[in-house]
Amino acid sequence: MEAETNEVLDDFAQETKQPPASKEKKKKSGMKRRETIFLICILALPVLNWLVFWLYVNLSSFVLAFQDNMGNWSLVNFTLFWHQLTSPYGETIGMGILNTLKYFSVNLLVIFPLTLLISYFIYKKLAGYAAFRVIFFLPAIISGIVLVSVYSNMISPSGPIGSLLEKMGITVPEEGFLNNPSTATPAILIYCVWTGFSTNMIIIGSAMSRIPVEVLESARLDGCTAFKELVYLILPLIWSSISTWVIFLFTGIFNAGGPILLFHPDGGFNTMTLSFWIYQQVYGGGTYGGTGNYGLVSCTGLIFTCIGVPLILFIRWLIEKVPTVEY
Repeated sequence: MEAETNEVLDDFAQETKQPPASKEKKKKSGMKRRETIFLICILALPVLNWLVFWLYVNLSSFVLAFQDNMGNWSLVNFTLFWHQLTSPYGETIGMGILNTLKYFSVNLLVIFPLTLLISYFIYKKLAGYAAFRVIFFLPAIISGIVLVSVYSNMISPSGPIGSLLEKMGITVPEEGFLNNPSTATPAILIYCVWTGFSTNMIIIGSAMSRIPVEVLESARLDGCTAFKELVYLILPLIWSSISTWVIFLFTGIFNAGGPILLFHPDGGFNTMTLSFWIYQQVYGGGTYGGTGNYGLVSCTGLIFTCIGVPLILFIRWLIEKVPTVEY
């Protein structure tokens, strides 16, 4: 009888015990396993996309740069690149690089400083700031084809700007600015300045709106002028946004360009840029009549990558030397 009582007590004690540690470990292990499977399923598609459309494409481009049209290993693409770079005839790489650097310089030295000034005036809510904000954002709303058509008609010899320039004694080419090799690219550059504020204003304006009002009010009480406020307060406070924008700008230094396809679908009148030259080599009008000279295009990309990467790293190192203000 005593043995039976002890057995019942043991069974009761066994039932009232907490779950063993091994069961808890198994439960946690199962949760981690399910979590790992979930993460693998989520990341599988982007990783596959990166492997196929970035790694494979770039490795293939690297290999193509050292092959001729027959698939044999050769440096003929580098020789052809040099001939295209130094040739004084036709729409060559040299012309494309020159125009590309023009677009880049206008973005860095003209559009960006003007964007800072315009964003500052709008941020200070000067008279008419709401109307000017809409005016400067219109190019981002209206279709590019419409803007190009309006701009082309405005600067034509019979257009309002062309007629005004004639009255001011400035000679307007009979064929128009856009159809003259010496004025086509400058005319497109002016168009880029006209329509190049909207996106940058969003970035700079958002950065300015985060500045604490108390800082500016304190500076104003100390007699800080608008110029000093912009240079010594606002620019350091939004330097993180400015530095990011500058780095991204230098990242696309060899991709800079304007809406050439909307003005001249064939890149004529000396409006060729490096990106447009690559497009023509692959699809039409290139060195081999647009039959797809991928080796020359890959060689060009490899050369400018070797130039661009050290330049971008140097610009980043230089920018990081400027201390960032935390607030």
